[in-house]
Amino acid sequence: MTNLYLRWGGVLIVAIVFIVLTYNYYRDHLASLVPQQVKQEAPTGDVRVLGMVQGGTLETRAAGEATFTLLGKSATLPVHYQGPPPDNLRELKILVLVGTWNAATQVFEARDIGIVPNYGFIAGAYLLGLLPLALFLFAMARRVHFLYDEIKASKLYEEE
Repeated sequence: MTNLYLRWGGVLIVAIVFIVLTYNYYRDHLASLVPQQVKQEAPTGDVRVLGMVQGGTLETRAAGEATFTLLGKSATLPVHYQGPPPDNLRELKILVLVGTWNAATQVFEARDIGIVPNYGFIAGAYLLGLLPLALFLFAMARRVHFLYDEIKASKLYEEE
């Protein structure tokens, strides 16, 4: 029985390490800032900004170029978008913009528009699928070990 618990303890440790690595990847590569954070922190390098295109501010110039204001909960962020022609850029649309913050001009220079995934639902779906499977495998491993001990204890089992 000890080997069974050691084995499942190892599986649990691997799962915890996987969760920590996944969270770090999310925080470093997928997490989005809001307009207020961009203005306060003035990040360098590429960042992802989540906000809604404020109504009446969208001005398209050429194919793949637009200026608008991104609205957050408590701040707005002027944006200059220059990249592939956007299919989903319209007023009152919630977007994730990828680009850089220009502290000199106080304008966010976006080069890509990302989707707005709901990671809570995605993680919940994986947990709903994998947690019952793990519990089922643990219960089956215990049953097999119990049956093995029972057969071993009976007179029918003889070692070769």
